[in-house]
Amino acid sequence: MPFIKQERRKIINESGLGLDGLDVIEPSDRCYVFYKAMVEKWKANPRWATAHEIYKNTATEWEDSEDSAVAIHLAWEVFFQLYVMPYELKKREENGNI
Repeated sequence: MPFIKQERRKIINESGLGLDGLDVIEPSDRCYVFYKAMVEKWKANPRWATAHEIYKNTATEWEDSEDSAVAIHLAWEVFFQLYVMPYELKKREENGNI
């Protein structure tokens, strides 16, 4: 996520994707945490079922506040465009379009 500075990423990453090390939590910090988790899950197993599970988790497991809900959905939008759609387009080339 290019909108979050490297120093903030380092603090978040060193805390195991937690926000505890930050003095002030900005909306971009929450989005980074969710986005990074999505990307890590995807890279471990890039397939449509993984995208399904990640999206299901956005609706059931991660939303603990309105700010988190917004951050999750924005992270999903970026993740979907950058990871899932290229996969979908590749599969369309391999298997044909509907």
